[in-house]
Amino acid sequence: MESTLILFAGMPGSGKTTLARIIARRMNIPVFAKDRVQRVLRDHNLAAANTGDGYYIILDMADELLSLGLSCILDATFPLDHFRTVASEIAARHKSRFTAIYCYCSDDLVWQERMKERVQYVPGWKPVGWDDVLRMREYYQPWNNNALFIDSLRSPDENLPVVMDHIQQAAHRAYVPHQPTEDREWWEW
Repeated sequence: MESTLILFAGMPGSGKTTLARIIARRMNIPVFAKDRVQRVLRDHNLAAANTGDGYYIILDMADELLSLGLSCILDATFPLDHFRTVASEIAARHKSRFTAIYCYCSDDLVWQERMKERVQYVPGWKPVGWDDVLRMREYYQPWNNNALFIDSLRSPDENLPVVMDHIQQAAHRAYVPHQPTEDREWWEW
């Protein structure tokens, strides 16, 4: 398969990490999770837990792998256009395919319950709670037509063939940014 940069994005607790890990195993490609990188930065007093520093590192790791002609997955919330655009630019620079999968849960009550019992994939990292999801909803920019939308109300087994087909159909494309209606820049949010 031609080298591909695959983003798994979505709000906390939306099922993106579970699906990203399944796809990584199935395709035998690495997955770089922003939370894992951010935890290491925090543990070594290099950055606070709530900074965007982890994004810069996972994007740099993707840049390295794509430069070698290898595919990889990035797993993060990707709430703002900035890092999404940077990811697609990295893919374009290496003539790699680019695709994004946006995971969400269409039932808030189910989602809220899952937030309490979700798998802790990153040792030593305390995942955010439902209040953080509600706060993030205020600034999370829409993906529009830039991603495949996957509802985690369906099981990973049900979603897997749809996601695999989407990845196989990935193309050389650029992320088209959402145009904010307010006069604020992404770093002011």
